[in-house]
Amino acid sequence: MLYERDARRKFLPTDHWHMTSFFDMTQFVPAVVSEEQRQQDLRHAGNADQNEDVDMYEDSSEDELEEHSSSVSSRMFARSSRYALMDRLRQQKQTSYRERLLATIGPKLEILRNMPYVLPFEARVRIFREFVHLDKLRRRDGFSDPDAWRANIINIHGGWGESNPARSALARHSAQIRRDSVFESAMDQFWELGEGLKEPIQITFIDDFGNEEAGIDGGGVTKEFLTCALLQVLSPDEEMFEANSENAIYPSPTKFDQTRVALRKQAVAEGSAEWDEHLASLLKRYEFIGRMIGKCLYEGILIDFVFAGFFLLKWALSASDAVYRANLNDLREMDEELYQGMLLLKNYSGDVADFGADFTVEDRVSRRGDRVLTETRNLIPNGDKIPVTNENRLLYISYVARHRLMVQPHLVTKAFLRGLGTIVDPVWLRMFNQNELQRLVGGDSSEIDVNDLRRNTIYGGLYVLGDDCEEHPTIKLFWDVVRSLPDDDRRLLLKYVTSTPRAPLLGFAQLNPKFSIRDAGSDEARLPSTSTCVNLLKLPRYSTKETLRDKLLYAIRSNARFDLS
Repeated sequence: MLYERDARRKFLPTDHWHMTSFFDMTQFVPAVVSEEQRQQDLRHAGNADQNEDVDMYEDSSEDELEEHSSSVSSRMFARSSRYALMDRLRQQKQTSYRERLLATIGPKLEILRNMPYVLPFEARVRIFREFVHLDKLRRRDGFSDPDAWRANIINIHGGWGESNPARSALARHSAQIRRDSVFESAMDQFWELGEGLKEPIQITFIDDFGNEEAGIDGGGVTKEFLTCALLQVLSPDEEMFEANSENAIYPSPTKFDQTRVALRKQAVAEGSAEWDEHLASLLKRYEFIGRMIGKCLYEGILIDFVFAGFFLLKWALSASDAVYRANLNDLREMDEELYQGMLLLKNYSGDVADFGADFTVEDRVSRRGDRVLTETRNLIPNGDKIPVTNENRLLYISYVARHRLMVQPHLVTKAFLRGLGTIVDPVWLRMFNQNELQRLVGGDSSEIDVNDLRRNTIYGGLYVLGDDCEEHPTIKLFWDVVRSLPDDDRRLLLKYVTSTPRAPLLGFAQLNPKFSIRDAGSDEARLPSTSTCVNLLKLPRYSTKETLRDKLLYAIRSNARFDLS
């Protein structure tokens, strides 16, 4: 509880919880990864044995029932019940033994899962990336590189003929995405993949005129596809997500109710097939958003969104938020006005009964801009008949927080978490608190390290380093200018090139594709442009620092559209 309080509002030193003196960190990370691999192997072996046992039991039971279908005596029924009970006990013993064995071969994993905060955040990020890498190797027959994986599929199926299974297998992981509806195109073509979205995907963009855009997807187009799709569906206009006063977003608690109201206006019969189909479609959208964000986490692609802390707390809970404990502090993050009202009620010195409140809540069910419609809902059974008093006001406040944070958004949150958990194991996310999860998905908010960025930048065209490893004069000017910029402008530059203003958590060596600079001709009147899909800055060959600085600042501050050539 102390750690959770400290994670929400920092009051202890940054390294207060660390116990690095108890661990050799150079050995701890590989040891944890090795334990995870052994446990996964044991789980897979155990699941296979258990499934085999269940199948045998079901087969024998079916034969027995068929043989005695005409007259089942009480004696035979008792015997069958004893067999079923013995089988259940045997399976429980096997499960219990396997859990003890898992704990025995994974003592460091147990520390990581129960007290992850004793390890530095950077170490846990490295462990997370290693877990993902192991999962890729396990799923892709030992090939983590996308091209090697595709070549292996072709080799397995013996070529690339018209009717070869390799063609259809890889076609399922390829999509033509329309620029005007990136998310819808993605959902139409990738929904059926399910967990298969973990594998490498190939994207071809279709422009507004129906033509295929030129480009080879070496990872950059996939990055652009994921960020564009999420930008499209998480925008305020979609009303799928809401933003709090700090512009942190979370699934709209009222979206499900709003959809039902809209269906009633369209005279769709409640409970009909059309009604159910619309609501199921809405939940599928939330689930697919979860998959897309999971894909970004899985591939290490940063996205420029800030999520509300109370929502991030649920990410490690898979498709159930039953373990999440709603509280008044989280309510503040969602609705400052409601929080202040509850605080006033909590600290009111007079008779609370004067307010005339009962154990109900008013939920808005209409869309923004429409005439306000509300529904009164009981917080507890017969809540409309139970007044709020000085004695039960704390209980009332807790039920209001629970309703707003858990009950009202339950269906859409559950759908999102189901999608997220399809791609990223929730156990891996339990290593991080809500602030750390935000850094994991969006990057590091600390000051941009220019030296690290420079070390991990590659060059193209005339800017390629020669045999003497000397940088081109324009490149030297560029780094002098970047070093002189305040951090806010460095972030604008990073966002201009990569679409996110934050650095990767483990440094720019982790940026994929690499930050790159290519010459864009000798016309010094031109502005720098970018191809964000490959993190490429196209920089004209400016001859003076003043010109380069003026053109660069104009480009990054003007919010100009990216050159997606």
